[in-house]
Amino acid sequence: MKRSRLATAVSSAAMSVAALSAGSVLIGPEAEASGLLVARFGGEHGHPTTDNPTAMYYNPAGLALKQGGFRLYMDATMAWRVFSYDRPAEAIDYVFTGNEGPGTYGGTPPELVGGNSGEGTLTNVLASPFIGMASDFGIKNFGAGLSFYVPFGGQSVYDDFSYSPGSPYQNFPGLEDGPNRWWTIEGTIRSLYVTGAAAYRLPELGLSFGLGLNMVKSEVNTVRARLGSGHDHLVTRNVSENGLVTDELLEGRADVDLSSWDLSLGLGVIWEPGGGHFIGLSYQSQPGFGENELTGDSRKYLAGGPTQKEQATLLQSMPDVVRAGWRWRDGANEYRLFGDYARWSVFNRQCIYNQSGSSDLCNLAKLPREWEDAFGVRAGYSRFIGDEQTTELYVGAGYDASAVPDSTVEPALYDADKVTAALGARFLLSRDEETKQNNLILAATYTQVIYFGRDITPRPDEVNASGQLTGQSDISGTPFDVPQGRNPDSAGKYAQAVGALNLNLEYIF
Repeated sequence: MKRSRLATAVSSAAMSVAALSAGSVLIGPEAEASGLLVARFGGEHGHPTTDNPTAMYYNPAGLALKQGGFRLYMDATMAWRVFSYDRPAEAIDYVFTGNEGPGTYGGTPPELVGGNSGEGTLTNVLASPFIGMASDFGIKNFGAGLSFYVPFGGQSVYDDFSYSPGSPYQNFPGLEDGPNRWWTIEGTIRSLYVTGAAAYRLPELGLSFGLGLNMVKSEVNTVRARLGSGHDHLVTRNVSENGLVTDELLEGRADVDLSSWDLSLGLGVIWEPGGGHFIGLSYQSQPGFGENELTGDSRKYLAGGPTQKEQATLLQSMPDVVRAGWRWRDGANEYRLFGDYARWSVFNRQCIYNQSGSSDLCNLAKLPREWEDAFGVRAGYSRFIGDEQTTELYVGAGYDASAVPDSTVEPALYDADKVTAALGARFLLSRDEETKQNNLILAATYTQVIYFGRDITPRPDEVNASGQLTGQSDISGTPFDVPQGRNPDSAGKYAQAVGALNLNLEYIF
């Protein structure tokens, strides 16, 4: 773990608060949707008109569409992710010029500019499950089930920042974590769902209704570089009256390990107007029906001294989500169109405070997010082949809008507009000859996510009361408070690519 070696990287003057961003970068099982909404279990058959057990999340009304026996559904998504953040030197708060007069200054020595800018990268491989069971329990037009899955979040570990032996960087061990370290070095942010759901179908109306109750465990565990001032200064430089220059290592580290349990609801309806058409509409409420309160530990690491640990609380709000979809089965062909709208505008901040503080002060950190509502749309097509149509080949494509504005985009919680392309197949492996019902079905889908790059221009310099440029990035145009909410300038070039393989097996008995 990186944390164990970070404790030696900072001085006793490093941090006045253990403030940090809650989170990781935007990658979960597939990261195909907006923001941290990464629910893509089920592959191309995970949607608001589906009849498999993933309906417990996408639209619980779908549980009533399939009758007969118990259904065990096991789904695994394995994703790879490559991400880079290239920070320009112009984004550094202050670089020493060598012309500073007597006094004390915070900043980056010229020979270390390459350690406080440049490219931070990660290459991660992740896996996420969906496990569910559903049945009609012998009741006609009824369906109910229980499942476990992760629809929000992800995790990341950044690559080490390499430099040559003998480099001036070797006296600054914090540089090895890359320029991304001011926002994240490694971390996890996710919501784990345990869902119980039930549905009933009114055949005379072609309507199915469903309701689900979710127990949600939210988790945040992350580590980052941090100064109490919210700047990216590497050292404090003291210039004496006779011109003697001394530097003191300044960079610090902080982490949090927080969690909570909350309730949420899912509900939906599916209408069958006839002719093989299905139209679905569903709603998933916010975890906790509003703001979540996560509690746990906050720690800061100071060189030459023990780790300082205290209890902390994090306040944040995850979105509610509306989904709508249509599918049409016409003989050997099936057509699908569906989308979602996530109310990410509720994710406007993350507030961290300790026992001596309050939610009004956010005395450990007030991290602005100011995210925007976002949407995604997808379309798909299936072709069933074979005499008994035991094999299904399918393709899909989609577009998802970014939830993160330019003003608050950063390496810790990244998102961008993106398009997706999917290719897969589903196979009937066995059939019950008495009931003529398929009882073992295997499906595989590969999805490529193509992100549009983002290039954020460094903020201009601040101007002091005398009208002089200070050499520090002016972030007053963004919703940051000083000092708890100030962060270094996260301007730069962002690039990301994600690919995911989804495998699922449904057994009916």
